[in-house]
Amino acid sequence: MTDPLVTVTKPGRPLQGKRPMTSSERKRAQRMRDRRKAIEAIGHEADAPLRALLDLLGRVEDSEPARHCARRAWLAFGQRYGFVTVTPSGDVIENQTAWPHQD
Repeated sequence: MTDPLVTVTKPGRPLQGKRPMTSSERKRAQRMRDRRKAIEAIGHEADAPLRALLDLLGRVEDSEPARHCARRAWLAFGQRYGFVTVTPSGDVIENQTAWPHQD
């Protein structure tokens, strides 16, 4: 008696249907996830992941709403890393201690 042929896939590769995803399919899925995160970050820049903030900054020249979104992303980025302070009245203060000293 012979056993039926069984196909074993490599562990760790997500299946697409009945076969493992190709590298181009995995990259496409990653780009879609990154695009979705960037869209979800609009309006929630303070809590957005770094990659989403960088994507928002890259869209600064697309339109006027994108420019405002990029400004909010830059302020969130600056507050997160300490080179910008935003006062309760909305004024922006650049922290001089974060910049390298030029003599």
